[in-house]
Amino acid sequence: MPAHKVLLMGGGAGVVGSGVLAEIAGRYEIRSYHRTPAPSERGKVEFVSGDVGEVGRFPELVRGVDSIVNVVWYRQPGPDRLFARTEASLRALVSAAQAAGVERFVQISLPPATSRLESRTPYLYHKRAFEKEMGASGLKVTLLQPSAIFAPQDRLIHVMLDLMQRHRRFPLFGDGGYHLSPIWHQDVGWLVGEALEDRLSGTVLAGGPQRYTYLELLELLQRYVPQRVKLVRVSLPTGRLAVQFFNALGWHVLYTYEYDWLVSDLLGFAAPSHPGREFRTLESFLEEGRHA
Repeated sequence: MPAHKVLLMGGGAGVVGSGVLAEIAGRYEIRSYHRTPAPSERGKVEFVSGDVGEVGRFPELVRGVDSIVNVVWYRQPGPDRLFARTEASLRALVSAAQAAGVERFVQISLPPATSRLESRTPYLYHKRAFEKEMGASGLKVTLLQPSAIFAPQDRLIHVMLDLMQRHRRFPLFGDGGYHLSPIWHQDVGWLVGEALEDRLSGTVLAGGPQRYTYLELLELLQRYVPQRVKLVRVSLPTGRLAVQFFNALGWHVLYTYEYDWLVSDLLGFAAPSHPGREFRTLESFLEEGRHA
């Protein structure tokens, strides 16, 4: 077993965590901390059942750990107190890491957003506050800021394809000229590995190898739907009102803050340097699914 021990906070069950685990399993001794073990973790990790709120367990959890990789956060919006509690728990994790002599902290962060979103969305400003404190902790810190992530059973590409297939119509917000650069979840995992090896530090924007306008992305996805899909253009204000309405009804495929982020044209940044590795394209992923 490799001597370097990594604590994976949030485990290998989710979209991001599974990509991280696929890339670093076997290279490090992994302690995976989350509520329920995933089939993908079996035989690969030391699983510890728990929740990020159980801060009293952190000193024992980080004992003997060299590095921490954190994927814990929430996608759904919520009250300020929800994110304040999570921020406080992660601050306690950093304190425990300092006391235990942990060297590195790799944080799966969020891409830049508009100043309005950054200042008014608890989802964002609590995470930024935690990351600011973490950066001043004395640990070796890497903040990875991935663009939209695609993976098996992701919440982006699979949801869009499913809606296209079921309804044969799909909204095009505005002119669709804003950009995304989707990145494969295992490429995010590879970047985590680079950070663990001290080859990546600081704040790293992590886009994929291709930059699409939203319209180009929809046109690409249309090719992988058996039926003809009609794109229905709606204005940006109308699109936002529609998302708010569906959220109020309990339909959360797209949250209002995600809509604002999407149309802000801040998610189309380039891939970081990846010597010796070819980042996976979205098209190759879609082709594989077509022939699966």
